[in-house]
Amino acid sequence: MNRLTAIAPAMLLLVACAVGPNYHAPATPPAVVHNAAAAAFLPRDPEAAWWQEFDDPELDGLERRALAANLDLRIAIDRVRAARAVFVERNYDYAPHVPMQVGYAKSVEQEPGFGLSRITAESDSVGFDATWEIDLFGHVRRSVEAARADLGAERASLRDAEVTVAAEVARNYFELRGAQKRLGVARANLASEGQTLELTQLRDEAGRGAELDVQRSRARLEAIEATIPPLEAAESQGAYRLAVLLGERPGTLDDELQPGPAPIYAKQLPIGDATELLRRRPDVRIAERQLAAATARVGIATADLFPRVNVTGFVGFLSGDLGRLFSTTPPNDARAWSVTPTVTWAAFDLGSVRARLHASQAQSDAAAANYEKVVLLALEDAENSFLMYSKRQARLKSLNAQAQASRRAAELADIQYREGVADFLVLLDAQRTQLDAEDAVAEAETGVNVAVIAIYKALGGIAQPTSDGPPARIAQARQPPIAPSVD
Repeated sequence: MNRLTAIAPAMLLLVACAVGPNYHAPATPPAVVHNAAAAAFLPRDPEAAWWQEFDDPELDGLERRALAANLDLRIAIDRVRAARAVFVERNYDYAPHVPMQVGYAKSVEQEPGFGLSRITAESDSVGFDATWEIDLFGHVRRSVEAARADLGAERASLRDAEVTVAAEVARNYFELRGAQKRLGVARANLASEGQTLELTQLRDEAGRGAELDVQRSRARLEAIEATIPPLEAAESQGAYRLAVLLGERPGTLDDELQPGPAPIYAKQLPIGDATELLRRRPDVRIAERQLAAATARVGIATADLFPRVNVTGFVGFLSGDLGRLFSTTPPNDARAWSVTPTVTWAAFDLGSVRARLHASQAQSDAAAANYEKVVLLALEDAENSFLMYSKRQARLKSLNAQAQASRRAAELADIQYREGVADFLVLLDAQRTQLDAEDAVAEAETGVNVAVIAIYKALGGIAQPTSDGPPARIAQARQPPIAPSVD
């Protein structure tokens, strides 16, 4: 007992040691987004659920349903659960593993010194085996660190999936509304062109027009009609995609997503503190956690260069007579115990161990480079999204002015053509310009809304995905695991 008391502090000191590099998160300077300084942006925080900035109840409902039922989120949640289970299992390696063991053995052997006579030997045992690795060089500790980092990466992947799903729902919704608006423009122009065709036919029949004008008008009518089928397909495809994002079958939302108004974001955009985007972005967090896991695995490979000490033991009952298996009185006392320390060391295979160590170090270097790349890509993404929003707003402003002027020009050309003052080509060109301008406005409005989505996605989704908090199963997946730990 005195010997064990003297050895225990030394063992605890050794257990507290761990070879290999200790991980330190990269010191990354705050983000500087130059295009975020434009007058189109406000430094105040947006709504916790950023899509609520559009004030569209239909969009808000779609987002909430997607976050509750999307299959990509379900996959991400299950991966978090799996990573958490691995982390819990690694933590249990700090403590002895104690399985229950029941055994029965029977053997028939030749009895020595008595010719061909044989004896039968039986033994029964019941008790508990115990195996414990004394973590002298941090093999267990580094394994726990790697599992913890893997769990953090999966949690960040879940957050990334939430941001992606929310952005995809909003993008497809606005593209669907844009297709519906462009369809409305095309159908209105188709009706107007039909009236023009009737007018040219009447003028031709009255001898005041020409067959050439009739054919030109009919060609223009067919050209407008040809733009409708692709827009109808885009509308249906958008509805199908939204249904799948909500975890439903294509076609389920067709009745719900009938043509309706789509709000156009034409005000200053609140973005919060853009310098915090690297802290918010899930992809940066994923890369950082992957680097932490790779660093821990270098420690695991380094620990393999040193001996590993395991202690195995047995406590229970052992007897050759089943009837006396649980006897505790001499001379038939069946109680038994054993303690067996073992040392394993790849002393003659260190070349293979060093090769694995070099591979782990290379993977850690690659993870560090990947982290730096992800940071740069995040900054690039942010700059591009802010720039695109500003430019698309400016383009929409110009296109609105063009559409207003083209509508007035078409009205004047129609009046002059009816009065016989203007040639039909003037009217035809004015109508074509009006249709192109109105279609461009509808497309540009969609582009502005999609640019807003790109900004909030580049900022990492800003805050939690919904103002009321994430769905219960997502919140549960984010909870830290409960597991024994001595680190």
